[in-house]
Amino acid sequence: MSNLLPPVKVSILLAARNEEANIERCLKSLDALQFPKDNLEICIGDDDSSDCTSEIIQEFIKDKPHFRYFKITGQSLLLKGKTNVLAQLAHQARGEYFFFCDADIAVPTTWVDKMMLYFKQNTGIVVGLTRMKKSSFFADFLSLEWLFTLSVMRFFALFNIGITGLGNNMAVSRKAYESVGGYEGIDFSIVEDHALFKAITENKYEFVQAYVPEVIALSEPVSSFKELMIQRKRWMHGIMQAPIVLRISLIICALLIPMIGIIAIWDPARSVRMIVSNYILITGISVISLIFLKQKDLWKTVFLFWFYMLGITILMLTVHFLPGKTVWKDRTY
Repeated sequence: MSNLLPPVKVSILLAARNEEANIERCLKSLDALQFPKDNLEICIGDDDSSDCTSEIIQEFIKDKPHFRYFKITGQSLLLKGKTNVLAQLAHQARGEYFFFCDADIAVPTTWVDKMMLYFKQNTGIVVGLTRMKKSSFFADFLSLEWLFTLSVMRFFALFNIGITGLGNNMAVSRKAYESVGGYEGIDFSIVEDHALFKAITENKYEFVQAYVPEVIALSEPVSSFKELMIQRKRWMHGIMQAPIVLRISLIICALLIPMIGIIAIWDPARSVRMIVSNYILITGISVISLIFLKQKDLWKTVFLFWFYMLGITILMLTVHFLPGKTVWKDRTY
C-alpha cells in the first residue's frame, strides 16, 4: 500500500493502546499542525486496544487522507508493545523524517515546522520539550520537573553530551533510523526512546536539544500515585542506562538529606550551607528555564520545587530497587 502513495517529507508515528480518554485530543492537535498536509502523513498504530480507541480514531480520520490507521496485532521479531508498533509503522511510513509523540500528548501547531529547523546535514535526532497540561497543583510540579530535567539535558547538549531521547516529543531522520537497522536492529527496551537515541548518536549522528517554547507538547498527568510508581519504575530503566553523570546526580539528590543529616552531627553550620546552596542551585535552574521557555503559569510552584525534587528522587530510587516486574499498558515486562 505504501508503495502506491507518493513520498512525503514528514511521517508522524503514533502508537496507541487503550487511549479512549486521550486519543481525540491528540488527533485534534496533530490535525491542527501548520505544516503543509500534502507533505505530511500521520501513521497511527492501534496496539490491539480493547476499548473504543479504534472506533474513535477511525471516526476522526475518515475524511482526513493525511491520517493512516493500522491495526497492529502481529509482532516484529522480539519487539513488544510500543516498540513493536513503532517498528511496524516505520515500515509503512513514507517520510524522510519520523516524528514521535504519544497518544496522551497534544502538540503545538508549530511543532513540526520548528523541529525541522534543527535538522542539518548530519543531524540524526532532535529532542523536543514536554510539560503537563494545566490541571492541578501537582501537575504543575510534574511540569516543572520535566522542564528542569530537559533544561539540564540542554546544558549538557551544548557540550555535545547526549543524555536521552524523549519518546513523546522527538524526531529522527529516516537515514539515521535505517542506519541502525530501526528498532529491529537495536536491543529491545521498554524505554525505546532512550534505546533509539543511544543507537543513533553512537552511530556518529549529531543530536540537537530543541529549546524553544514553540515545540513544547502538553501531556496528560498521571492520575494516581500507583500510576506514578509504575511510570517511575519504567523511567529508572532508562536512567540506569544513561550517562553516569545523570545516574550520580539522581542518587546524590535522593540521598542529600540523609548525607546532610550525618554531616550536621559534626558540623551543623556546614550542613545548613549545603542545604541553602542546593536549594539555590535547583531553584535557580528552574527559574531560568521558566524565563527562557516563557511558562509564566508555573511561577507559583517554583520556590517549592526543591522539596518536590527531594521527594520524587527518593521515590524513584526506592521503586527501582523494589522487587517485581514493570507493568506498562496492561503488559508485564
